[in-house]
Amino acid sequence: MLPLFHDFEGKTVVIVGGGRVALRKARTYTIEADVTVVADAFADGFDEVDCERRRRRLEPDEADELLASVEGDLFLVIPATDDRTLNDAIARAGREAGALVNRVDERGDTVTPARAESGTLTVAISTGGESPAVARHLRREIEPLLERTEPMGRLQADLREQLAEESDLSADQRRQALRRVIDDDGVWRALEDGRYEDARDRALEVAGIDPSE
Repeated sequence: MLPLFHDFEGKTVVIVGGGRVALRKARTYTIEADVTVVADAFADGFDEVDCERRRRRLEPDEADELLASVEGDLFLVIPATDDRTLNDAIARAGREAGALVNRVDERGDTVTPARAESGTLTVAISTGGESPAVARHLRREIEPLLERTEPMGRLQADLREQLAEESDLSADQRRQALRRVIDDDGVWRALEDGRYEDARDRALEVAGIDPSE
């Protein structure tokens, strides 16, 4: 299994099941995708999720018909019921429809990782379905590091643009300059103190650009 980041904008995700796991999945994918959730009952919280809800009891032999009825670019199917036979049917129908499948009741075709995020930084953590608890633990451990690092990411983006526009450095020299900035304790201290402009001036000096220019 290989990690993969994918743009879900304009994609369709179908979730079958209305429990807490299905709710968590729906919250995740509605950030970008068009999500349809099918279940005979929905957990508290679905009212706050921007998704299409279809209240029906689905039988295994209706899985193909269900997926065929969903509009849009079907990209991901998530069987999230407590009925293994139904989950089997949904997974099969999803694969035959050319969609990815993320089973939540076992190690399936796709495992949605735990995510730690801060600003534009995202780290995905997966144990291959063996231990979601370990993935959640690692996420909690990593989140403070991302919060500390995110300002450096913004600074690096600003600096890359300025180096490309205002210096005669080669691409390799620009990469070396950016690495020197990351390794500089003074830049990190200024960022941790919330002094972004001071950090930027220090970074320019380390990179070999006069901040006053």
